[in-house]
Amino acid sequence: MKNTVIIILFAMSLLSSCTIRQDYNQQLLKADSLMQLRPDSALNILKSISSEKLSTRADNAYYALLLTQAQDKNFVVQKDDSLIQIAVHYYDSIGDTKMQAKAHYYWGCVRRDKGEHLKAIDEYHISHSFAKMAKNIELPALIYSNVAYLYYVQELNEEADSIYQLAELLAIQQKDTISLIYALSQQGMINLERGKHYYSRAELQMQQALLLAEHFSDTTVKTPVYESLSTLYCEMGEIEKALQYAKLNYYSQRDTLHRCRASLLLGDAYFKNEQYDSAEVYLQSVFTEDRYYDTKADACMRLAEIAEIHGKTEIIAKMQQKQIAYMDSAQQKLQTHAILKNIVSQEKSNNDKIRKQYLYSIIVLVTFFSIAGCAIAMNYIRRNKKLKIAEEQQKPKLKVEIRKHSIIEEEYQSSAVYIKLKDIARTLIKVETKENLNEEEWQHLIVLTNIKWNGIITHLNTKYNLSGEEIQICCLYLAEIPVKHIGHFIKGYARSTVQLKAKNLLQKIKAPKGKLLKDVLLSLSQELKV
Repeated sequence: MKNTVIIILFAMSLLSSCTIRQDYNQQLLKADSLMQLRPDSALNILKSISSEKLSTRADNAYYALLLTQAQDKNFVVQKDDSLIQIAVHYYDSIGDTKMQAKAHYYWGCVRRDKGEHLKAIDEYHISHSFAKMAKNIELPALIYSNVAYLYYVQELNEEADSIYQLAELLAIQQKDTISLIYALSQQGMINLERGKHYYSRAELQMQQALLLAEHFSDTTVKTPVYESLSTLYCEMGEIEKALQYAKLNYYSQRDTLHRCRASLLLGDAYFKNEQYDSAEVYLQSVFTEDRYYDTKADACMRLAEIAEIHGKTEIIAKMQQKQIAYMDSAQQKLQTHAILKNIVSQEKSNNDKIRKQYLYSIIVLVTFFSIAGCAIAMNYIRRNKKLKIAEEQQKPKLKVEIRKHSIIEEEYQSSAVYIKLKDIARTLIKVETKENLNEEEWQHLIVLTNIKWNGIITHLNTKYNLSGEEIQICCLYLAEIPVKHIGHFIKGYARSTVQLKAKNLLQKIKAPKGKLLKDVLLSLSQELKV
């Protein structure tokens, strides 16, 4: 009887624990289902789950991945990658490629937040490989956008722009509106930085992003676009529009850091609109936070200008003093490092002087040749050291450049239009076929060709005003389609006709005599890369 009671109690306990875990799993699944459209709700659900309920490695890994994802989607800066590593190590150990792709992607996002840009790119590259294996059609657009962002922050704007174009294409193909909004908005910011001649293009891209973002109730999708438009209209001198979007940006912000910067942007917009009282209110609100000294310094500068307009000399002096103090606080770590470096340098200099005095006291005669030899040796060492430093400085950008070309090459060769083109060419070796590229596929091939070969189509068309047929011929030569099959894709031309048109094209672009069209195009692509 006693044994029976124990068994019943054990069974009840087991049933109870299974029920609790089932409820917990339902919470994780619910958070996952809300992640795309309501990431703030997903984050709240995940924060409500007690760590005590994470009873297995699978539970811990799934929770770690979802929490990292939710924080990233809510624009929470993550400086600690210990959480996401739980997910990475678990999914790598069981070989779940679908989850490996997501885990490595979000590890890349955390490393991006930590400022480890090269390591972030490595993780994105790993994620891209797993995404292809798992046939995940959503991640590549996100990966390209993040890689492009890393180029952008390293001031490699041209490279960033080309990757954002790839992200835009993928987002359109996958109907991923959020990724499309981000790609358009960032291309707009790049064009804004290019100068006045590109403002109209920047405005068009940002307004396209805004039109798409307005369909979302989640403000985190809209706020980056509002901020970009406010910054653009400030630069364009359209102050009322700048103020309008600065207000929208301010009232949409949630976290302290972005609200602080939004206050500065809105105060600046009011200042430029000559509404000084309102400007002062929002600029003063910047000082309610304990940190963000660089933002406070900018606010002090504007408040000093307002005081100057009102003739308040005491406030001007006060704000200027505060600005200097905040700038000092913002640069404290850098200055501490500089001071330490100066102390070490001074100490080394003093030691060198003492050593030289001692050496000079015991050296009676130093011949001309020995002095000259030492000078040459020192110069040689310094020159080699400078070369090594220059090489080390170039390594990060070189590595980034290699990654960029790897991604572009992979996107080109895996595109549907390139695969179709090659399939038709292989078929033509055996039998005739009527299959060809349609107009939309031609346009897609031209865009991909232009990106892969460093803007060659844009360059040729701008400089020599190529016909549509000539552009198609260039694309087919670069795609390494045999000359005898090129005519099939363009009006069924005979091989001799294609060769004649290629010859005319070489003359049109003033290529050296005796050169083949393919070699000329490849050589031009390398020149454009530089």
